[in-house]
Amino acid sequence: MRDKKEGPTHSQILGIIWLSAALLIIAGVVFFSSRHRDETLQNDTCETVINEVLTAKEDSVYRSRRKHHHTQYTREKKPRTDSSFYTHEPPAPRKQPLTVELNSADTLTLQLLHGIGPVFARRIVRYRERLGGFVSGTQLLEVYGVTPELLNHIGPYLRIDTTAIRHINPNTLELKQLARHPYIEYYQARDIVRLRATGSRFHSVDDLRAIPSMADSTLERLLPYLDFGDSIVSK
Repeated sequence: MRDKKEGPTHSQILGIIWLSAALLIIAGVVFFSSRHRDETLQNDTCETVINEVLTAKEDSVYRSRRKHHHTQYTREKKPRTDSSFYTHEPPAPRKQPLTVELNSADTLTLQLLHGIGPVFARRIVRYRERLGGFVSGTQLLEVYGVTPELLNHIGPYLRIDTTAIRHINPNTLELKQLARHPYIEYYQARDIVRLRATGSRFHSVDDLRAIPSMADSTLERLLPYLDFGDSIVSK
């Protein structure tokens, strides 16, 4: 009797299938692991290159700054050769001008006086404009900040031209113009204008004395600046 040829059993077929599947899974894992490792290596390489470039740039900037500071330090440490550095000679004192005409000097000319800087010079000129000019050096004490000591220091170098005085006429000036003068208060200027509005005209200092608010001390200070029309008032 002839024997039948036996083929693989059902169990063997299942084993082959599972083995093939396992091999495919292992091959897939190996493939993806290799790819991930290559990408990681590539990223690490790029990061390393970038870090090297940045480090080289920082080193270049550091060397450049160090060279600049070294050059500047060397320049500052260079010894001075001028004689004043070794002898410690004080600067030459500013020479006092011969005289300064107080009513025509500008701010630069006033600064030639010892003790008069830009601020004082501007204050003096502004006050002189409001006043109409100085008739006495003591009027500088009316400028804010000027002390008797400063006036005594610069007084011998001052000259005053009283012909440059700008006079005020109480018969023609308006209220704001009168009140702008340092010696006339606003209420006094108002009283002058009100009395003038009644038809009165001022011809002398005695006419101004008719105004109750005008004290004799005020009129005494105003006297050099008053002009009633045809002639300048005098004592």
